[in-house]
Amino acid sequence: MDDSKLSLIVEAARKRFAHYGLEKTTMTEIAADIGMSKASLYYYFPDKERLFVAVVEQEIQQFEVVVDDIIQRQSKAAFKLKKYVLTRNEFLKTLLNLAKLEKITVTQMISPAYEGLKNTFYKKDKQFIERILAIGIEQQEFSKMRAEEYAEVFIAALIGIRYVNLNANFAMTPETYEKMRQQSLLYVEIFLKSIRTSS
Repeated sequence: MDDSKLSLIVEAARKRFAHYGLEKTTMTEIAADIGMSKASLYYYFPDKERLFVAVVEQEIQQFEVVVDDIIQRQSKAAFKLKKYVLTRNEFLKTLLNLAKLEKITVTQMISPAYEGLKNTFYKKDKQFIERILAIGIEQQEFSKMRAEEYAEVFIAALIGIRYVNLNANFAMTPETYEKMRQQSLLYVEIFLKSIRTSS
């Protein structure tokens, strides 16, 4: 497949999703935006959901670049952890904005495409936290621990905070975003107190 054509399609779709949301965007509109026939668009992406997944995968790649920069900076591991949580919240806010779901069906929730995305992001999430914890342990900022297990618990708590603040349509208001941000930061402080070295 033509990579430049794929990039063009994904970028056009991202703009449509960001403006109208997943539900209100059609493949016909995306095709028209780039002067492509609907049949040609379906050659690259058999349905709108898979195109949305491609858009999200691109967003995840951009998120990875930002997080790598955070982790590689000369800063304390505690700062990296807080910065990661804030960056993660903004990233997930972007994804919800792209979807702008007015409703979500059970079929969509268990769709293999969406499930694959969720698993991919969970794995990356866990790897990033493990890396930050490992840096903290190496620099003797954090106590020795099983970084993998602690990362799993850390991510599970963040997921819990997020889901508590989502409404029935998997959306958030500006107020609930702020509440989630505050709760996430409070959790980070509690977590850090449990792993910081006494020195």
